[in-house]
Amino acid sequence: MTLILYLCTGLYLCFVLFIIAGLFKHNTSAVKTNNELSKVSIVVAARNEENNIASLIHDLIHQTYPRDKLEIIIANDRSTDQTGAILNKAAAKHSYIHHIQIEECNPEMASKKHALQQAIQRATGDIIVCTDADCQVPQTWVSSMASSVKSNGGITIGFSKIAGESFFDQYQMIDFLSITAANAGFGGWKVFWSGSGQNLSYEKKNFELINGFTPVKDKISGDDMYLVQAISAIDGAAINIDPQSFVSTQPVKTVKDFVNQRIRWSSNARGNVRKKPWFFSFLFSAFLCNLALFSGFLLQSKGIQFAFFLKFIFEGLVIFLGGRLFETPVPSLVYLTWAVVQPFYIPFIGLLGLANIYTWKS
Repeated sequence: MTLILYLCTGLYLCFVLFIIAGLFKHNTSAVKTNNELSKVSIVVAARNEENNIASLIHDLIHQTYPRDKLEIIIANDRSTDQTGAILNKAAAKHSYIHHIQIEECNPEMASKKHALQQAIQRATGDIIVCTDADCQVPQTWVSSMASSVKSNGGITIGFSKIAGESFFDQYQMIDFLSITAANAGFGGWKVFWSGSGQNLSYEKKNFELINGFTPVKDKISGDDMYLVQAISAIDGAAINIDPQSFVSTQPVKTVKDFVNQRIRWSSNARGNVRKKPWFFSFLFSAFLCNLALFSGFLLQSKGIQFAFFLKFIFEGLVIFLGGRLFETPVPSLVYLTWAVVQPFYIPFIGLLGLANIYTWKS
């Protein structure tokens, strides 16, 4: 068992070292502003977001990007609360806000992808900038994300942080930071496997070139991962580390919701077996490492302390380097808790994700 433990941990740490080296390759200078401003379409899909959508609209209408080169398109995906009424009021007040009402499901495409596709098809901007309905964005968000696309082409992957002050909120922040920091580490080597729909930008022509979401129309989750992989394959990608582009999102409220969310995210791994075998290998190595640590703890295997220590140190480097890159302080006590607890649930989340056992927006 000790040999298996060391092999699994060693395999995973090879990827982690690659990530750490990649984090040092980023240039922390501000995104260059392009003098030629393109028209930008902000695209958001919303379902039952009455508690969040007004705050997002407030952020969007206060962008520093020129008003005459900006439109906001929000697709209301069959909301049963007051989301539609809030959007109607905003659209009546601001002519550049467009409310698309999705009345029925598309039997051939997953709901969120259908809502986003409808919004993007109606967009008149050359550049699409996306976020989620429960996010908050700074006034400079559009300017930074649009400039990055103009300068780098392809798709720009922005940073998003989980907000909140409670211990559980901070735990989620570190857990999500581990994902975004790993993504940035791979991006330092010009390897782009994933991103978050909370903060993406790309040219509309590239969305059309990949035939929109049609190639993954039946997948409930993973629209952001698909966009990053498909667009970067034809026109490259970039990680935006400009603080003026950073987005924040709300934490989930319960442990049950946290586990369900992570299962939903992990469900996308299976689709990468053939498309992105190295990405799947990284995810599988993380699964094996945590499974080996969990099993080693139960069996009281020799070497469990050393294997855990190595993982603790190297993952800590990723998270603290990522925190420095993205100006996100990492509480040491919360990181210690995360490092100790994580191996006990990651194996189960991975297995449930492969089995697609989760719920999403009813």
